[in-house]
Amino acid sequence: MRRLLYLVQGAAAGFFFGTAAVFVRYLSSLDAFTIAFGRVLIAGLVMVLLGLLVYRSKYVEDVSRNWRKYPLLGFFLGLHFIFFTLGVQNTSVVNATTLVNTTPAMAMVLGWAFKQVKPSGLNTAGLLMTFLGSASMTFGELSYNPQQIYGDVFALAGALAWAVYLVVGKSVREGGNVLSAAGPIYLSAAVATGLAAMLVGGLKQPRGDEVLPLLGLAFFPTVLGHSLQFSSLKKLFPYEASALALLEPIVATLLAAAVLNEVVDPAFYLSAAIIITGIYMVVR
Repeated sequence: MRRLLYLVQGAAAGFFFGTAAVFVRYLSSLDAFTIAFGRVLIAGLVMVLLGLLVYRSKYVEDVSRNWRKYPLLGFFLGLHFIFFTLGVQNTSVVNATTLVNTTPAMAMVLGWAFKQVKPSGLNTAGLLMTFLGSASMTFGELSYNPQQIYGDVFALAGALAWAVYLVVGKSVREGGNVLSAAGPIYLSAAVATGLAAMLVGGLKQPRGDEVLPLLGLAFFPTVLGHSLQFSSLKKLFPYEASALALLEPIVATLLAAAVLNEVVDPAFYLSAAIIITGIYMVVR
C-alpha cells in the first residue's frame, strides 16, 4: 500500500510535467535561459517558504546536513530545464516531450553502472516497450529541418541531465524529505541557470502577458511535478519514476492539440497505449 502511494505521486508528476511545454510556448519573447531561471527561482522560493512554515527550526537542521550536495543537483536540474526549453522552442511538442523522456533507459543504465539497481527481465521488457511506443509516437514528427533536429538533440541532452540528477540525488532523497530539499535544490538551479544566462547575453524581462504562463510553469510542472517526483523517489528506483514521467508526452500532446492546435496523427493514441503498458511493466 505504501508503494502505491509513491507510484501515485510519480504518475501525478508525469501528468503535471505534461503542462510544461504548453506554458513554454506562451513565453515566446524569452530565451531558454531566462525561462529556466524564472521557473526555478519562483519554485525555489515557494518551496523554501513551505519548508519553513511546516518544519521551522528543523528545516534549518535538514538543510545544513545536506547543503554541500544541493549545488551539484541544482546544476544538473538547471541543465535539464535549459535543454528541455530549447527542445520545445525548436521542435514539436511531441518530439520534445517524448525525447526528453528517454530518461528511463539512461537512468537504468546509470543506476546499473553505479550498482544501485539490477532491473528484472520484466522491467527491461517494459522499458523496451515504452521506447517502442515513444519511437512510434515521434516517427510521424521526424523532419530534416535543421532547427527541428537541433531541438531533438537538445531534448535528448535534457534527458541525460535529468537521468544524472535522478541517480546522483539518491542519497539526498533517502536522507531528507521533499519540503526540506526541494527549495535549496531549485534555488541552486536558479544560480546555475542565472550564471549561464549572463554568459549568453543576460536575463530578459517577461512581457505583461507572459507573467501568468511563467507562474504556471513554476507552479504546475515544477513545484507540483518535480516535487512529487522527488518525493516518489524515496521508494521508487530512478528508472521507475522516470518511466512514470512518460505520461508527460501523452498529456503534453493532448494539451498541444487542444490549446495550440498542434493536431496529432491518430496513430498517436496507439503509441500512448503502448507507453502506458510499458510503464505498468516497469513498475511491477
